[in-house]
Amino acid sequence: MKLMVRTDMEGASGVVNYRQAEVGAPEYAEGLRYFLSDLSALLRGLGNNEIHIYDEHYYGRNIPLDALPAGVRLYYGKPPYRPDWAGGLDTSFDGLILLGFHAKAGTAGSLLPHSYELDIADIRVNGTSVGEVGLETMIAWELKVPLLLCVGDDGACAEARQLAPGVVCAETKKSFCGTGGLVYPLAETAAIIEAAAAKALTQAAAAPLMVKNPEVAIDLAAGVYRDAFVRRFPTWIKHGTVLLRQPTVCAAWAQYWQMKLDTQAFLEGGGNGISN
Repeated sequence: MKLMVRTDMEGASGVVNYRQAEVGAPEYAEGLRYFLSDLSALLRGLGNNEIHIYDEHYYGRNIPLDALPAGVRLYYGKPPYRPDWAGGLDTSFDGLILLGFHAKAGTAGSLLPHSYELDIADIRVNGTSVGEVGLETMIAWELKVPLLLCVGDDGACAEARQLAPGVVCAETKKSFCGTGGLVYPLAETAAIIEAAAAKALTQAAAAPLMVKNPEVAIDLAAGVYRDAFVRRFPTWIKHGTVLLRQPTVCAAWAQYWQMKLDTQAFLEGGGNGISN
């Protein structure tokens, strides 16, 4: 089988605070160790299949190459999606696997809930609110690639089950509040993840559902980023919401991401109209 693994970190075993997931923070090394334990367990469970990994977390440089078995392919440095390039995913893949994912922005009582970045308050596709789990799944569906497995906290698993009933899930922890939850020894979560991965390869996945005529609405949180976005793209945002209509969800997300990169460059340039 040819499998695409999308990785994040906030949903990894033991991670309950952004200090464990933020590159350069004092506890990042600890969070990375927990995440790599999950990744190793997943790869053991997937066996000798063709594995491609896209690292979505932070700068997309969280996976040491010596942590990967020979033959695994890694998309490193977070290359932006394009309308014709969904982060390396295409119709030749047999399934999508999400590792280290978490609840979407605004999910009350969940650990570290967010949708890609804290500047995003909500994402809606044709009116349906989705987080990272939902958006990545919908992009895969457009390529007729089913979601086989979701590994993450209880919030991520709940979103995956709602989108794709019957999907295999491996729950790494239970949420009690934004920065606290019930966690387990790494040996226990590793065993759960490895078993779930092996099961996902044999269990029939829910059929991909094409999102027709997608309208992607992105609510931006009030703040400096939103103010700069309004200055850069005044015709695309109204009352804090960016509304994008494209032939595919991937194309809409790719459009937003380029707008985001432009806005960030604008801010880094001092917000003086220069965007590098």
